Amino acid sequence: MLSFPTVHTLTGCLLDLEASADELGWGRPPFLLLIQDQPAPSAPSPKARQMTAVRVPVNPGRVGRYRAGLPHLLLDLATSLSTDRPLGRPTLAACVDLGPIVDRVSDPTPGLRLLAWAVCYEDVLVESDQLCEIRRVDAVDADGRGYQITRLRGEPHPVVFIDEQPGEYEPATRPGLQRLVHITSRPRPPSRTTD
Repeated sequence: MLSFPTVHTLTGCLLDLEASADELGWGRPPFLLLIQDQPAPSAPSPKARQMTAVRVPVNPGRVGRYRAGLPHLLLDLATSLSTDRPLGRPTLAACVDLGPIVDRVSDPTPGLRLLAWAVCYEDVLVESDQLCEIRRVDAVDADGRGYQITRLRGEPHPVVFIDEQPGEYEPATRPGLQRLVHITSRPRPPSRTTD
């Protein structure tokens, strides 16, 4: 179970991600983010942890031709990671470089744990009779909590929504992100019991 401070820090990380995407401007390709934490080696408290995020670029030209786009790419990526073998789909291999993902997931650092998977992408929102450009950061954490950070083009601030339970109005990316979390999570060590 992730603690409240961890959820708060993770939300801040996702907001920073969206803010840096906003600084770069619109028309950028989507990218994935693998977020982990580990014990902080130089912290005074042995319980202190440090968060790291690995950005995984996605080839924009290839994603556009990928069956149903980003949602299916995420599901296929999770399937490829779960099989423990090279990618069987050349289209997926052309979309995502698995190297950084495999390196981080297989890192033997003691205490390293997966916090979340996130995807940042641009979309079109239909409101009334108008089309609006929107940037989305969708994430799922190790507890299954969903995060949605959205910013309409021209808006000064993003909107943050944290969803404790999957519901009826989920982003199309959520099933793939949930599957990635499940596939890349390390089993938690057994808890100590006293006799």
